[in-house]
Amino acid sequence: MEIKVNFLDRLRLEAKFDDFTVIVDQPMRYKGDGSAPGPFDYFLASSALCAAYFVKLYCDTRNISIENIRLSQNNIVDPENRYQQIFKIQVELPEDISANDRHGILRSIERCTVKKVVQAGPEFVVEEVKNLDADAQTLLTLKPASDASTYIVGKDLPLEQTITNMSGLLANLGIKIEIAS
Repeated sequence: MEIKVNFLDRLRLEAKFDDFTVIVDQPMRYKGDGSAPGPFDYFLASSALCAAYFVKLYCDTRNISIENIRLSQNNIVDPENRYQQIFKIQVELPEDISANDRHGILRSIERCTVKKVVQAGPEFVVEEVKNLDADAQTLLTLKPASDASTYIVGKDLPLEQTITNMSGLLANLGIKIEIAS
C-alpha cells in the first residue's frame, strides 16, 4: 500500500492512502499543538485495534456476544532503553464464555497482522527518488529475488511474468494494486 505524506502547518502531517486521510501532530511537550495523535500513538492504536478485530472475528463466527468483552493495551517502556517495550494486551471476558472459547479468543489475538510484522522485524529502506509518482509505478514491476520461475501446465508464460504483465495493464488504466504475496 502506498501512503503519501503532506506537510501541513507547524508539526502537523497528513497521510493519504486508499480513500482515507490521517492527520498527526506532536504533543505540546514536543513543540506540537496537540491537535491530533502522534505517529507513535497511531502505531500503538493499530496494534490494539488489530487484536480487537481478531477477537471480534472469532466471536462473530461463533455467535458469541461481544457486548461485555473489553480489550486494553498498555506499552511498558524500559526506562534504560525507550525502544525496548512490552505491549501488554489484556482481555476482559464475561463469566458465561466457555473455557474453550476463552482460549480461542486469546489465541485469535496471535493472528494480529500488526503483531506479527513487529515480531518479525520489518526491514526499512530509505532512499531518495526523483519522482515519487514514477517510482511507485516501478514497484509494480518488481520481479522475485530469485531467477526461479513458476510454470503452470497449459500456460504460455511463467506465473511471475503474467503477474508483471497484468500489473502493468492495470497501472496503465490508473488502477492501483498492492501485490501482497
